[in-house]
Amino acid sequence: MIVVLVIAAVPAAVSWGGDVYAGRLDDAARDAAATHRVTAELTAKAPVSATAGHAHDVRAPARWTAPDGGERTGSVPAYRGATRGTEVTIWVDHSGAVTTPPVTRTGAIVDGASAGVALWLLVAGACGLGYGAFRTLLTRSRQAWWDREWERVSQDWARQ
Repeated sequence: MIVVLVIAAVPAAVSWGGDVYAGRLDDAARDAAATHRVTAELTAKAPVSATAGHAHDVRAPARWTAPDGGERTGSVPAYRGATRGTEVTIWVDHSGAVTTPPVTRTGAIVDGASAGVALWLLVAGACGLGYGAFRTLLTRSRQAWWDREWERVSQDWARQ
């Protein structure tokens, strides 16, 4: 029965993963229309201290040209220890403000597959926990029955 439930969950997981994938593709199309990739030039050296975080968590001041042609300045993601004048690729919105990179097709695939697998694992885990709980209750019931039977038999033996 549990195997049937776990196998029956596969189509639901695939369907849900496909829905997540389609939604993320819509997000990718919307992001692609709303963001632009530009090159920014660092105007100062990026931090190098260990407290600055991972290499991609470091931010440094830079300047870049916005899609409307105006020059912008601000803090952009950079590699730890990058020197002044280093060019980095950033994503900006229509006004030229720094934004996150758009969702990619690969990212949509990964998100969809992850959602489907996660749903299937959730169902399989719930079935496993349910089976374990049922087995525990059944074992306790059997043990209680054996205890009652031994008690009855011991009384019969005591009378003989």
